[in-house]
Amino acid sequence: MGKDVYAIWILDETTNKKLDEIRKALKVFNIEYSPIYGHITFASFVDIDVDDILQYTKRFIEGKKSFDINCSALGFLTTSCIACIPSTSGKLLEYYEEYHQEFDSYCNMWTKADNGLWLPHISLYSSDTEDLGAIIGEMSKRFVQFTGKIVRMELSVLNENDFNIIYSYDLE
Repeated sequence: MGKDVYAIWILDETTNKKLDEIRKALKVFNIEYSPIYGHITFASFVDIDVDDILQYTKRFIEGKKSFDINCSALGFLTTSCIACIPSTSGKLLEYYEEYHQEFDSYCNMWTKADNGLWLPHISLYSSDTEDLGAIIGEMSKRFVQFTGKIVRMELSVLNENDFNIIYSYDLE
């Protein structure tokens, strides 16, 4: 039986600090929040053999180097989620396309390369009850386009209530 497995890029501390500066807008609305675990999901596998994707990922990531991303926009990912949206270009796009050459058929509709729907993003805040229009307005006052850095790749399995990181690779 397969599991749901996620492949994510992890941001460096400097990038996380910049994102947390934007998220300080939540204080204006008396919203408590934890420090961000900045990441970009680039594959969400559904019902996949964990050993198969783990071995594939280890081969894929070997020798890969850290890379920059252009954090170019702030926007609504959905009606209930505010996100920082990096440009879909450079190594971010190159590695996405390379990784999806195998096992793409196991990806959910949002990360499947064949669907063309993948929108890389870093979630900053989500809520079904708050006025996100006002919140994004306040966040926008703090947002300036910047360069971020990807420094690690992680593979995790979804358990009942959380994620279990099964593989982590620090990029050279």
